[in-house]
Amino acid sequence: MHHSFGAHINPAPAPRPRARAQSIAEGTSGLAADLRDAIRRKELSVDYQPQFDLRTGRGCGVEALARWMLSTGVGIAPSVFIPLAERTGLIHQLGAWVLQSACEAAKTLCVAASRATLCVNVSALQINERFGDVVERCLKQTGFPSQQLELEITESALIDDTETIITYLERWKALGVRIAVDDFGTGYSSLGYLSRLPVDRLKLDQSLTHRITVDTRSAIVMRSILSLAAELGLDVIAEGVETELQLQMLTDMGCPQAQGYLLGRPMPLNVVQASMRKPWGDRRAPVLEGLCTAAGDCHGH
Repeated sequence: MHHSFGAHINPAPAPRPRARAQSIAEGTSGLAADLRDAIRRKELSVDYQPQFDLRTGRGCGVEALARWMLSTGVGIAPSVFIPLAERTGLIHQLGAWVLQSACEAAKTLCVAASRATLCVNVSALQINERFGDVVERCLKQTGFPSQQLELEITESALIDDTETIITYLERWKALGVRIAVDDFGTGYSSLGYLSRLPVDRLKLDQSLTHRITVDTRSAIVMRSILSLAAELGLDVIAEGVETELQLQMLTDMGCPQAQGYLLGRPMPLNVVQASMRKPWGDRRAPVLEGLCTAAGDCHGH
């Protein structure tokens, strides 16, 4: 790493392209080996981001998010180790571990008892014949209620071989679990395919959530998606809610659910449970009065 206080030292010669490529490959290979060991030793962890019902202000679910901290105390971002796991084939082991860990923890800490939904991300590479067996085995071993488990697949995963994917999703649905389309609204496909998919919820991409406050057309698209979802009987949750204006607009549009840093960041499960017991999560009470009046009794049970 370059340090400004070392500028007076003659720099080493820049590596030639081939040497640089080899260095990068070796670094990636080393990190992959570390990830393989971390999965085997169960050294990763899972944080949970709360989700809230915008009609009541009450917590309605949590999304499980994998975290990796090296023994040196350095955290590796999911945007780094998830693609690495996909490239190296470790995603199958990692995905199964996250699913098992989240179901065990959520059941132990009574998320299931509150009727909250546990959402677990599924890589496009996991959408295959074997993953149904992984889910079935996990549900049997943990005893987690299948109707409270939601498997999230990205919208982009649906663009190739849709018919085969539908077959796999129907197998998952037969186990009693819910299915969500994640990152919806990023433009990979048309709205028309929704009527054919055995899905229960749309997770609106944070980029769309952010644009509705600054772009009239994005707001129109948001209203159209909400209207279509209601017609199809699908739940909707907006991701990436970070400002009061975004939340106010979503509430005015009739968006049922939301998650984002305004309401709660990813946290250990015991911490997120405490947040979900408070109306509107981590938001400060003084700014809630207008929304509480519009949405109903925020303190109801």
